[in-house]
Amino acid sequence: MGMPKGMGYQGKKLWQSVTAEFGDLEEEPDKLRILYDACKTADLVDELEKGRAGEPLMVLGSARQKTISPLISELRYQRGLLAQLIARLNFAPREEDDDE
Repeated sequence: MGMPKGMGYQGKKLWQSVTAEFGDLEEEPDKLRILYDACKTADLVDELEKGRAGEPLMVLGSARQKTISPLISELRYQRGLLAQLIARLNFAPREEDDDE
């Protein structure tokens, strides 16, 4: 299976690196779905980082108090989700053949 359409730069980069290292996941639809979700999340993280660029870290809250920008909180959440999705792929590192 090829790369799904509609992915951004970071999603494509993640898809290509995972499939280059671990091969086509066509035989493992559960991992294929997790990889797809991880790629879309990587794209969202990239969009949030671009949206946050140049924005203040602190904003005024509903009671006119200073509070952390909601983009910071969302970015932190999405990064955590991305890490969880990648961990759920549960790929063991490839071992080199020992011909000793």
